[in-house]
Amino acid sequence: MRINILAGGPTEFWPDDIFEQEGQWLGADRGAWYLMQAGMDFQTVVGDFDSLTKEEFEAVISHLEANHVYRFPPEKDFTDTQLAIKAAASLGADEIRVYGATGGRLDHLLANLTFPAMEGFTELAQEIDLPDLVERVALVDKQNVVSYLLPGQKVVKHIDGMKYLGFMPLGLVDNLKIIDAKYTLTQPESKAIMWSSNEFINELVHLSFDSGIMIVTQSKDGGK
Repeated sequence: MRINILAGGPTEFWPDDIFEQEGQWLGADRGAWYLMQAGMDFQTVVGDFDSLTKEEFEAVISHLEANHVYRFPPEKDFTDTQLAIKAAASLGADEIRVYGATGGRLDHLLANLTFPAMEGFTELAQEIDLPDLVERVALVDKQNVVSYLLPGQKVVKHIDGMKYLGFMPLGLVDNLKIIDAKYTLTQPESKAIMWSSNEFINELVHLSFDSGIMIVTQSKDGGK
């Protein structure tokens, strides 16, 4: 089951076809208000909702059954988007697409990009019997798709319309090999450095690494 999460990031970063995506929708904080305003069908919302006015929050509440609203205090360990990813996984999603998670505040962006490192995520994946859950999550905006890889022999498929390919270890990654991209790479030990502006030669790029988590970006220039 695919669940799409709409977070509260700036609307100008949304893909043009955002509301044409298949799957169920989940609202994260102000993303719930955006979904309601767009007339989208959604059943669950998560967040502290500090970005909504009292009237907006009451409108969201009246739109949903109360037991589908998961409200947290502003003083919490996780961002609203991180909580929404955990909620989507707990609801049985085996594919999660996150929209509205880029643009705006840089601290939110970095927290969203590094969510697999948050405490409890690995345990949650094991609890729902999806140890590869991190590989089923992608952050999507108008110019970028961010995905994640666990150790092993991996294949990255080119996304139509994207030109650039990037790789960044989330923490330490051992024995990284980027095999058949435009720019190959062999690194016995890689730290959190972005290997950016690579490109596909064919539709697939093969890579491997022995430990850690790899962030993969596919991007295009603006206005294209």
